[in-house]
Amino acid sequence: MPAYVISEVETRDAAAFEAYRTLAAKTIERYGGRYIVRGGAAELVEGGPPLKTIVIVEFPTMARAREW
Repeated sequence: MPAYVISEVETRDAAAFEAYRTLAAKTIERYGGRYIVRGGAAELVEGGPPLKTIVIVEFPTMARAREW
């Protein structure tokens, strides 16, 4: 059964974030994961805190997600 890691990301340093994205993608692939959502346009309809970047990663099992 697949397992999902859902992250809300707030970029504070664009250069550091790009370096992290490169490293993260390699490790996600190594553990059998794949990106389902990696940013993109979002719209706040009403209320709530400011929007952040949403990232959803699918792993084949919870065990693989935990190993990652």
